[in-house]
Order: sequence, then structure tokens, then C-alpha cells
Amino acid sequence: MNAEATARNLITEYNKGLPGWVEACHAENTEWIELPFLGGPGRSGGRKELRAAADLQVVNFPDRRMQLLNVVADGGQAALEVEWTGTAAKDTAWAKQGETLTLRAVLMLTVKDGRVVKEVDYVIPMP
Repeated sequence: MNAEATARNLITEYNKGLPGWVEACHAENTEWIELPFLGGPGRSGGRKELRAAADLQVVNFPDRRMQLLNVVADGGQAALEVEWTGTAAKDTAWAKQGETLTLRAVLMLTVKDGRVVKEVDYVIPMP
């Protein structure tokens, strides 16, 4: 699977609404970096840390989805521009219960053998 197909598959797996998208799309030795946003410190780590973040996201925003706006891929890399939306199931640091949070994000992916080996997320809240 080439980088663009892998990137598109990540969106499909993510939108199934389960945290298992992490294992379905990321290599065991993946590196993950989420740059700081909304006053937070940012997060990073490997597949374990990404899975923990995915688990929490499913609890806090069970209806969360990513809409693919643009994809640029070449060789073993892909850049995804997405719009992320989710309704807060409870009060979070980013939204009160029942509020819809909308984010715009760029995900920079490095792909090897059809799996993501590095993901860097740039996230911006939308008004």
C-alpha cells in the first residue's frame, strides 16, 4: 500500500469510531508527536501513547470524525489536511458537555510497508 492509500485508510479506520485504528494503521515502532494546542503541552510517544490518547478521545468525543480535505503524497510520505469534529460527552478542557468542537489539522505521515511509522499532528481550533 502506497503512502496515499495508507493515509486514506487511516481516515477510514479512524472514522469507524473505535480506538483500534491505531493498531490497524501504525507500525509497532511508530513515533507520534502532537504539537501543543489550546494551551496544552502537546503529547508524544509511540503506539502505546497514541492508543491511550485514542482511548480517551473515544470516551470524551464518541462521535468524533475526520473529514479529509486534502492529501498530498510522494514516495513514503503523505500530508493530510482534515477537519475534525466531535461532540463532548462530558466537560473537557476543550469543550463543555454537549458542545461541538471543530478543529483543522494537518497530519504529516511517514509510511513504510503500508503502515505509519511516524505521525506529526498540527492542530488548530476553529471558531
